[in-house]
Amino acid sequence: MRLWKKGLSVMMGAGILAALLAGTAFAAESRTKISSVTLTVDSAIETGDDSGDVTVTTDAGTYSVSDVNIVNDDGDWTAGDTPRVEVTLEADDDYYFVSMSSSKVKLKGDKASYVTSHREDSSSTLIVTIKLDELEGSMEIDEVSWQDDNSPIADWEDADGAKSYQVRLYRGSSSVGESVTTTNSYYNFASKITREGEYYFKVRAVNSNSKKGDWFESDYIYVDEQALARITSGTYNGTTNDASGTANAPNSSTSTAQWKQNNIGWWYVFADGTYPTNGWLQINNVWYCFDSVGYMRTGWIQAGNAWYYCDTKSGGMLTNTRTPDNYYVDANGVWQQGR
Repeated sequence: MRLWKKGLSVMMGAGILAALLAGTAFAAESRTKISSVTLTVDSAIETGDDSGDVTVTTDAGTYSVSDVNIVNDDGDWTAGDTPRVEVTLEADDDYYFVSMSSSKVKLKGDKASYVTSHREDSSSTLIVTIKLDELEGSMEIDEVSWQDDNSPIADWEDADGAKSYQVRLYRGSSSVGESVTTTNSYYNFASKITREGEYYFKVRAVNSNSKKGDWFESDYIYVDEQALARITSGTYNGTTNDASGTANAPNSSTSTAQWKQNNIGWWYVFADGTYPTNGWLQINNVWYCFDSVGYMRTGWIQAGNAWYYCDTKSGGMLTNTRTPDNYYVDANGVWQQGR
């Protein structure tokens, strides 16, 4: 009889436990699941802003947006930045969120894409991380002008968001040849100015997505017979030019090697008047890189399969440090992936 009572007790305990588990399952299933969400994104972030404003709304009747947070708002927004936004959703009473994926989160309005999501508070809260499209920049170009009234070199300031530029020469009302593309903020039209006349040029920026900005126009210069002779001989403004349409640095001898600068950039002149081009040179234990016409290069530079970074002010190659955009370069200046 005692054994029977003990067995009954165990059976009753198991029955109570089963009932409790069944009650728990019933309580969870009593809420209706939300298996997808639709959000409308409205971004007011622009390059040059020192803050951002993103609005996210929904027309759903089973959940609402409780918070929108820009997670990488670290200061001035510049071209190429990709804003990331955390959107917090709260389910209405008697509803809960299931695990979401990119196919379950529909985004409308301004272009944005799904990154990740996770649930909190017994699945009654869903936090969705999205990223907006890369900021393009205004691509407006200032200071569009000739180097001077006797020079065939076109100059302009770098445009925000530009990866390259298209530039075209005009004589009178007619274009001289096709537009050309350059990554520099200058172009030498010496090879295209072959007749006397009144000349001007137009330039526009092109971003990384091949989107083109507006054309910006220079003032006119008049090329008379004497100016044409100087341009043809390459003796304008103390410069020489090459057939590629780029401006060479002045080729003047000095008693010692030294740095020189004009309104285009810096170059390094040896005592015999020559200067380095198309490569690297170590000066006072610091490495510098020079382009095809002798001007000092800055920023990221690829050489073979390696990437190097030259300071945008001094021009010197960085070593054993992090670049301004937080990438690590080793003792040889080589970018180390994953560090």
